[in-house]
Amino acid sequence: MLNSQWLQSATPAFRLMIATSWLAPDSWQKNQEETIREAICLGMDWTEYLRLVDRHRTPALSWAALKRVPGLEIPEPARQELQKRSDACRMQAVRHCIHLARMLKAFNRAGIPVMPMKGPILSLELYGDVGLRQSHDLDLMVTPEDLARVQACLESMGWRQDAAWFPLSPRQWEQHLRMEQHLNFIDPQRECPLELHWRFIWDQPGLNSARWARSVSSVWQGCAYQAMNPIDQVLYLCCHGAEHAWSRAKWLGDLARIHAVANVDWEAAMEQARASRQEKPLLLSLRLLHMLHALPVPRLPGNPWEQLSPFLVDSPLYTLQMDRDPFAVGGLDLLPDRLRFFRYERQILPRKNWRESLSELAYCREDFGVLRLPDRLFWAYAPLRPFLWVWRHLLRRRTVSG
Repeated sequence: MLNSQWLQSATPAFRLMIATSWLAPDSWQKNQEETIREAICLGMDWTEYLRLVDRHRTPALSWAALKRVPGLEIPEPARQELQKRSDACRMQAVRHCIHLARMLKAFNRAGIPVMPMKGPILSLELYGDVGLRQSHDLDLMVTPEDLARVQACLESMGWRQDAAWFPLSPRQWEQHLRMEQHLNFIDPQRECPLELHWRFIWDQPGLNSARWARSVSSVWQGCAYQAMNPIDQVLYLCCHGAEHAWSRAKWLGDLARIHAVANVDWEAAMEQARASRQEKPLLLSLRLLHMLHALPVPRLPGNPWEQLSPFLVDSPLYTLQMDRDPFAVGGLDLLPDRLRFFRYERQILPRKNWRESLSELAYCREDFGVLRLPDRLFWAYAPLRPFLWVWRHLLRRRTVSG
């Protein structure tokens, strides 16, 4: 069943982690079971497998996939560790559900529309079980117009912005809203981070408002929320994974489940992706699903696959096999890895015009904390950017050495 030459060259533990990074629907369950058996028969290093499950955040999914294979023998120490990790994942999901329900109730009372992304809601949609997908944090989307009201609502509930935040002047805040996509919050018990989004990095003018217009009114735990329509959700998941070079197998597992259930019109998805310059993430995701999960490549008009260079396909395969999460602190310490990801970003992200490129070069929110200029001198941040960059790095070195 493992038809990818790249996957065949990986360790049995890695192959098993990929095979158990999702829960196949009935139509694909036999294929998944055969893939699991094949990987285990190659000689399993269960310690390596547990480390990979932790690295790719698939504990409950992996345990559920293994449990439903008839007659599968797992060493007792590995079985106990897997079950312990699965139980912890489910307990974390319960805490996230409690926080999410409280926030949705508060937003409902305030008349603020909100769109949950990933997290327990996605787990429920994909598997009918909020506890199967492991989530480190909660992600919510609100409209830019409602952002101030949402912040006030969260603060009234005890949520606070993370330690990296500092107050911004009106001009700084205006630039922050234009150049960035989310704010980070932490709950009063400091157990559940929250990312509050008002747009995505891939959004073009009008795309965010169109996404809201196509969203579907839904209810969970008696709370109303807006759900992305199926194509918008697929494109979001493709772009989110592509933005992080598909460094975690669980993200591909989400799309594998969606693809295997066959409830997406891929031709319509491709048409919408072209209109929003998201076609490369979509094509890359489908190619990876074929290579890692043997899912069929949809027939699409023309030959769009020519857009994918070999480097663009190889980069996620490289990040998937890295020993640690490349986007965790220090994950891209090595210069070759930094250069590889920079080149990958240049190929996968939509090309920007010169105005957008200059705006990005001239902006860094951390500069606002190093030098607190009044708004009448806001223009000075752009020419001072190189000096502020050097100063910030000197400050970091002093902090580390101290």
